[in-house]
Amino acid sequence: MCIFKVREIFKVREIFKVRELGKDFIISIIISVIFFIIVYCFNFNFIFYNIYDNLGVIITIGLTMAGFLITSLTILLVFPENNRIRFIKNNPTYKYIFHAFILSIILFVSMSILGFILKILMPFRWPYFLLPLIVIFIWSIASLFRCILILKKMIDIYFYKLGEEE
Repeated sequence: MCIFKVREIFKVREIFKVRELGKDFIISIIISVIFFIIVYCFNFNFIFYNIYDNLGVIITIGLTMAGFLITSLTILLVFPENNRIRFIKNNPTYKYIFHAFILSIILFVSMSILGFILKILMPFRWPYFLLPLIVIFIWSIASLFRCILILKKMIDIYFYKLGEEE
C-alpha cells in the first residue's frame, strides 16, 4: 500500500516533462528577478508593503482560482461521449491537459498557503520573504493562461471536427 503511494508521488514529476510547463517556470523566475531588480534600483519599496498589506486578497484569489480550475477539470472529466469528444480524448496530448490543470491547481493552493504563512509572520516584513510568493504568483498566472490556451485549442478541435462531420 505504501509503495503505491510513493509511485504516485513520483508520477507528479511527469508534469514537469511537459516542455511548456517547464518554460513557464523559467520565465516566471526571470520576471520575478527583473521585478526585484526594478523595485530596488528605483526604490519602489512601497510595493512590498502593499503586497504584505494585501496578502488576504492574494489568499482569496488563489483559492478561488483553484476552485474554478477544479470545476473546469471536473467538467472535462465528465464531458459526454460522442465522436468529437472521443477524437479529442484519443489524442496523445490529452493527458497533458490534466497535467496543466493539476499544476495550476497546485500552484494556486501553494500560493495561498505561502501567503497565509507570510501573513502569520507579518511582524517580519523582510522583502526577501516575498520572492517565493512572487515567483509562484507569476508562475500560476502563466499556468492559468496555459490552461485557457489549451481549452481554446480543444474548442477549436471540437468545432473543426464538427465541420468535418457536416
